[in-house]
Amino acid sequence: MVSRRVYVGLAVLGAVVPYAAFAVFISRHGLDLVRLSQQAFGSPGAAFFALDVVVCGVTVLVGAMRDSRLIGTKWAVAIATLLVGPSCGLPLWLALRQVGEIDER
Repeated sequence: MVSRRVYVGLAVLGAVVPYAAFAVFISRHGLDLVRLSQQAFGSPGAAFFALDVVVCGVTVLVGAMRDSRLIGTKWAVAIATLLVGPSCGLPLWLALRQVGEIDER
């Protein structure tokens, strides 16, 4: 079984890496959300990745809400997923699930 520390590390990495790229965008274009949206969906390839992230995020939110009894808190996962993305929310959810499974035994 993967250690909870690995999942927490992946959650931190999942927050830092996307925001590093976002910081480059902000430094070049400011907080131009229209331009960001145009770039995210500007080509079929870009749209593929953007829509994949959206579907993954919704899946993480639905799963975390369903597992709220097991993980105890669903709001940390929801906030991480909505403010950062599934690259942070998913490993956080898995780490919290592991804690919940340990507590249930």
